[in-house]
Parts: sequence; structure tokens; C-alpha cells
Amino acid sequence: MALADVQRCKEHGIKTHLQASNTRMNYAGHVHCGREWLASHFTSSTVSKTRTDDIPKGSLIPLLMTAEIHADNDMYEDPAFKDAFENIPNRCSDKALALYMSLKGFHENLSKTTIESIRSAFKKMWELSDGDTYRGKWHLNEAKQRWEGNPADSADIYDVLSSIKHKASAEGGDRTHSMAMTKDYMDRAFRWHQAACPLDIALQMVQKVMNGAQPSDICLDLEMRTKLTRHLEQITFASNGWMLWTRCFELVKLQRKDISFDTTVLDGVLKMYLANETLMLSKCASNFEIFLANRKGWQKKVDKGQWEADLRSNHYKIYPRPDAPACDSFFWTMIWIKWLESFHYGRTLQPNDFLFPAMSANGVVHPGQPISHDTVQKWINESTTGAGIRGNFSTHCFRRGGAQYWFMFAPVGQRWTLAKVRWWGGWADGEHRDTLVRYLLDKLHAYKTDYSDALAPISRDADASLAGEHALTRPASTEELRMVHASVAADVNGLCNNMRSLTSVVVQAACTTAIALQHLDSGHCFTNVSEPASPTTTPPPVGTVQQPLSHRPVVIPMPTAALSTSNTS
Repeated sequence: MALADVQRCKEHGIKTHLQASNTRMNYAGHVHCGREWLASHFTSSTVSKTRTDDIPKGSLIPLLMTAEIHADNDMYEDPAFKDAFENIPNRCSDKALALYMSLKGFHENLSKTTIESIRSAFKKMWELSDGDTYRGKWHLNEAKQRWEGNPADSADIYDVLSSIKHKASAEGGDRTHSMAMTKDYMDRAFRWHQAACPLDIALQMVQKVMNGAQPSDICLDLEMRTKLTRHLEQITFASNGWMLWTRCFELVKLQRKDISFDTTVLDGVLKMYLANETLMLSKCASNFEIFLANRKGWQKKVDKGQWEADLRSNHYKIYPRPDAPACDSFFWTMIWIKWLESFHYGRTLQPNDFLFPAMSANGVVHPGQPISHDTVQKWINESTTGAGIRGNFSTHCFRRGGAQYWFMFAPVGQRWTLAKVRWWGGWADGEHRDTLVRYLLDKLHAYKTDYSDALAPISRDADASLAGEHALTRPASTEELRMVHASVAADVNGLCNNMRSLTSVVVQAACTTAIALQHLDSGHCFTNVSEPASPTTTPPPVGTVQQPLSHRPVVIPMPTAALSTSNTS
């Protein structure tokens, strides 16, 4: 192979594998938009020759012309300015990028995350343009009379970036972050799904198919099938997002080849689920494995030489959780796969079929097309509104909710360590100072410094242990025992009063019944006395049927208290 071919092979390999495909596409989009914006200002004559009074209202040119530039050297008169966003930067690249970021951040009010992504896109492009030449601090090399370093690392860029961050914070940008989808919210949303859609029909249909019935023999109209499919897909997506802490783009790209399970073993577990049988310990140990091939940040582990760790990273074993039906990704994933195979495709899922396919308005499912980000957001809005849950929930809510639950709100003894949280969430070791703080530690800090329940009879001691776990494990104090004793004594006294009232009602009812029976018995006796006595019994005439003697009324024995009351009366 010629050296030129080897060079091209190297460039292609770096371009393909240095960054994740999704990141590479996003960066390419930012660079393309920036170049189009810059080129739009040089399509006509030189801007410096245009009079300010002739500039149309609302044009972007005033924003450019008011930037601080040297009085004797307007940047628009510099012929290098129109090439500032090329692969090889020039002396105007940092100024052009600062203006573009200002436009997006201050004029168009884009989020600070988007502005950071724009800066990162241009920074990566210039880093890869010429070895080490355009890496590091942006400066003029007077010896070589050329600019070196990265324009994205200039002081002007950092000032603009910091200003945009301050603007976002001042306008409440931090408060627009997605709320966490807590376990309670998951349960409420699941109850809404049960009320809005007859999920039992889908479960019964899957059970019949697993017991040998043919899907074609089960009658199901198109409207009901579409409704069941939509709700089943939502529940399955939410349970997996909450249990795996996935970002939206990571989960929507999940394919059948990314899931490994033994159908023979897991079908038996699923049948026990559908039959409402209790799972034995051996069945609870059954699991399948999910590989998140699009998990963000896996390149950082490789860059740090964690080869052995990388062999198992992004692989997650999913176990049954019948105690948490809303979050049971094991059950809903198995049901969803059976539903797609039996009632939509009529075949087993192919390796490249998406687990969460797009569905058209007529109920047709497209296995080769994943659902969109907008569809997932629509699902979240629909379920939270239907369940009466208020707040701002984005597609990141499942990741935040799952992480916070296992770190702080799981039952005592089941909470995860920070190391386990970092591994399960796919965070790099160096991210515990920023990303993990936003997900976990800021919530924990707010919990520890929240004294809104300072007047509570029993303190939760939030600042004494992790998430107030100290209050659940420490011995009870004498005062707390006294309060418990008083509460139990009050409940017992109330129960005794209720029993007395009930006894009085029973006695009164028994007395009333006894009096009525006695009156009935007395009336019967008076009737017999008035009849003429007959010393002998005349046999009935021949041919007649003797009627049996009428039974006397049966008197029910009364309690002693009832008898005494009756005699008194």
C-alpha cells in the first residue's frame, strides 16, 4: 500500500472512530450552520462600505458592527475574515466565533448547552486540522509570525461563554432542568395507563399465544390494537429508561441484537408472571442482558486505558422486579417483544429491528425506523398530565429519577454507593465533580439543608447521615417511646369505646327479639285454652288424612343480661 493510501486510511480511521457517530453528526451540523451564517455577510459588496443608516431594521449587521474592533483595522476590511471558519484558522477566527456564539446566545436565546456544543464543534475541527499546531491557548507566535493554538481557547471566547452562563442563571436557567421522574411518579403514571387502556386484554392475549393459541384466532380490531400498542410501548420505554438511566438517543436506537436472553428459560418466568404466581428465588435470579451500544462517554474509558473494564461496560443484566410493576423493565420488555412478534410482524424480531419502532397513524409499525425524540416527549407530557403530575419533565427525567432513587431513596440497605452509581450511569471517573453533582449531590444537599419540618415531633436528622438514614436505624429515644405509647393507648381506648357501643346495640336488639317472641308465645296459649276440652280423642273418619300437629314457636334462649332486662320490663 502506498504512503498516500496509508495517510488516507489514517484520516478516515480518526474521523470514524475518534468520536461517537451522534457527536460527530451534531458537530458537523454546528460547523455547517456557522459557515452559512458567515458566508451570508459576504455575498454582496464589502460591509464596511455600507452606510449604517441604510441597514434594514432587524438585520444582524448592527450586531457585528458594534463589536469592539481596532479603530484603524475594521475586521470586515480584513480579507481573512470571510475565511475565519475554514479548517485552517486565521487571525480572525476567534473574533468570528465569539460573534457567532453571541448571536446564538444573546440574540436567539439558545441554551448554554447549545452554545457550549457550538464551541466544542469548532474546537474539535481546528484541533484535527494540523497535528499539534492548533491545540492549546490561542496566541501569536512572533518568531514564526503566525497564529498558533486553538481559537476556541481564546480569552474572548471564554468571556462570551461565561457571560451566556451567567445570563442563563440570572434568568432561571437552572430551574428549567428536567424534574426527576421519581418512583412515586412512575407508579402514578402507570395507574393512569391502566385506567386509560385495558392492558389486561394485551396480557391475556400474550398468555394465550404462549399457551399454544394462534394470533390469527384472537379477534382484535385495528383501533384497539393500535391503542394497546401505543400504551405498551410507552410503559416499556419508561421502565427501561428509569431502570437503565438512559438518555433518549441511547434508548431509541436499541435494537434486537443488543438484547441477549434464553427464550426457553425466560418464557417460563413470563408464564408465571401472567398466571399471577409468586416467583421463587430461582426464578427471580433469571435475567437477560442489554448492551447499550450508543452509550455516551464510552470513549473516555478507552482513552484512559481501561480495556478490561470496557469489555463489560454498557452491559446491563435485567432481573424481575414484581414488587415494582411500573419499573419492571424485565416484564414489560418481554411482553413488548412478544406483542410485536405475535400481533404486528408475524415473525421473530430480526437483529437490526429497533426495539422501539415508529408507528404511523394507521397503526402500522415500522421495524427499521426508531421513534423520534419528539414522540418520546409527547408521551411524557401525556402521561404526566393524565396522572396529574405537575412540573417540567424532559426526556432526561427517567435518568435523573432512577439515579436519585437508587442513591438516596431506595429502602435502607439497598442504596447504591457513588462508585456503583457512576458505573451504572456510564459516567466517567472525572465527572463526579460536575455531572454527578447535578444529578445527585445537589438534590442531596437540598435534602440535608431543608429544615422545613423543624417542628415535626420526630426529626428525620437529614444532616446526620446519608439521606436521613440515621433516623431509620438509630435506637428510639425515651420521648419517642412515650409518644408511641400515648398513641397506642389512645387507639386502644377508642377501640374499647366502640366495643361498648356495639355491645349495647346487641343487647338492645336481643331484648327486643325476646319480648316479641314472648308475646307471640302468650297469644298461642290463650287460643288453646279457649277451645273445649275433650277427654278422649276421636279417631278420624276413614278415608281422611290426619294433619300433623302444628309446631309451637321456638323460643331462642336469651343471654342473662337480656333476661334480667326483660323481667324488669
